[in-house]
Amino acid sequence: MPARDADRNLLLGINALQNDFITREALIAAMNAWAPEKHRTIGEILVERGDLAPADRALLEQLLDRHVARHGGDAVASLAALSSAGGIAADLRREVADPDVLASVALVPGNSQPDPFATRATIPPEPSSTAVRFRKLREHAAGNLGVVYVARDEELNGEVALKEIKERNADHLHSQAKFLLEAEVTGGLEHPGIVPVYGLGHHEDGRPFYAMRFIRGKSLADAIRRFHADESLKSDPGRRLLELQKLLRRFTDVCNAVAYAHN
Repeated sequence: MPARDADRNLLLGINALQNDFITREALIAAMNAWAPEKHRTIGEILVERGDLAPADRALLEQLLDRHVARHGGDAVASLAALSSAGGIAADLRREVADPDVLASVALVPGNSQPDPFATRATIPPEPSSTAVRFRKLREHAAGNLGVVYVARDEELNGEVALKEIKERNADHLHSQAKFLLEAEVTGGLEHPGIVPVYGLGHHEDGRPFYAMRFIRGKSLADAIRRFHADESLKSDPGRRLLELQKLLRRFTDVCNAVAYAHN
């Protein structure tokens, strides 16, 4: 069993490094510390050494379980699917002598990029069966974590908003956790001021996405800009007051939705 333990330990360690939870030096030291104490896990050792916060370890363990599960429960396949890990793999080969660790390191695909923090997401030529239902039509908006597309729901024959994690965040476990939490929390909220979530899934390469109702219309920011840009309102105080009251009602709706979500 030690070699299988080494596979999982290496997976956790590389993911912790790629997501900036630990340093390269901390990973090498922890793998060397694990070699004579193989009844322990790399997560325990990193926490004990003060290199990894307990909460971050719990997050990494949870997401690692999901990653391994997506590869049929096979840690070897999960290691082979890692991207941008060639640099740290080379360092481990040089600085860790344990044969179980070296056997696991040999499973990591080579990469010419020495930066262990670089990420790469491969978009498959065809989506997986979970994504066949939604066909992307055009990009609608983008944020720091994800991109929203207008997509066609092939089952219900209508347009939806499809949000997926950005490629640059695709291999970051912390970013994936934030994205999934966002989808799950939003999906659990039922309020007329909150866009309903229809479903959550993963592309073939593991990138998560979720589908929402596509809301047509203008944003509150757009309405505010139009209000202040309308010169005719300045000469008609009565109409200006009515338009201002409409804006205030919209703002109150937003406040009520936020209060509901917080509660």
